Amino acid sequence: MFNAQGKPRYWLGTYDAWHLLIPIALIAVLGAWVLTPKPATAPRTVAPVLPPLTPSAITLPTAGSTLLVRQFTAIQGISHPQARVFLFLRQIPNSEQLLTETRSATNGVFQFTMAPFPPGDYGFRVEAVSADGRRAPSPEISVRLITAPPPAPTKKAPASKVVPKPPAKKAPATKPAPPKQSPPAKKPQPSQTAPKQD
Repeated sequence: MFNAQGKPRYWLGTYDAWHLLIPIALIAVLGAWVLTPKPATAPRTVAPVLPPLTPSAITLPTAGSTLLVRQFTAIQGISHPQARVFLFLRQIPNSEQLLTETRSATNGVFQFTMAPFPPGDYGFRVEAVSADGRRAPSPEISVRLITAPPPAPTKKAPASKVVPKPPAKKAPATKPAPPKQSPPAKKPQPSQTAPKQD
């Protein structure tokens, strides 16, 4: 283990200084770390960008309408294309309940055919659910159903606008002409006497 000069013998005979083995050890460790196979990492997936959800709305009947029971035959509206559309009913002032469902067309239009309803005040709203599970609720519309049309209002003659006439222009004031008098007849003067005739 020792050489002829009495110094320890290394397994690499050309290196007599132990401090020279440190850089070699570091290079070996780094090489082993770099060459070691890494576990496969799953590629990062980016969530697909979904198109915006079309808002739902009831277009027929219009909000706040008063209809005869026999006129109320359908509810129409628009929602996200190819979505399941749920119709909710609320008989005012009670809470709402699910009435039925349908599927919207490729252009987003939907229609519910209605059975006859008793007269009263109702609230309707729809909620569309797209294929990916997103929801688009509509605002509630209120509809009043009646059995007979309301009495026609009495017609009053339209109030005519009174337009004041502009004052007539007055002619300039003139003094009235004095009445014409005939010239007085000449009377004989008493001092004058008529000539006597014989």
